Amino acid sequence: MTQPYSIQTNQAAKKVEMKVGGTFTPQDYQNFVRDYGKMASSIDAPAFTLEVDCREMDLLASEEVDKLKGSFASYKETGFQKVIFVINTKQTIIKMQLGRVARDAGLSNHEIVTK
Repeated sequence: MTQPYSIQTNQAAKKVEMKVGGTFTPQDYQNFVRDYGKMASSIDAPAFTLEVDCREMDLLASEEVDKLKGSFASYKETGFQKVIFVINTKQTIIKMQLGRVARDAGLSNHEIVTK
């Protein structure tokens, strides 16, 4: 089974491209936190934009919302110039969940875009 996420750093574009999909198991989440930490320590975050492709993400159960809030708090601590969440037009509920979690985590420099 493939991981429900990928993290790639595009140094030339000063962008971190992240993709999340499906539902994370506790192990997936631990792996994500580890991989995210490695990536975050390898870049000059204030010069970078984080773009998160959420188009294959499942709706979040309440226990997953807390994990997501933890991730969003990490994005804030890392200090990205901007955080962009990409969704599709049918993901109305995901859009609301992302927006609410971002606000709860204090991630003020985020934007949710539809592609």
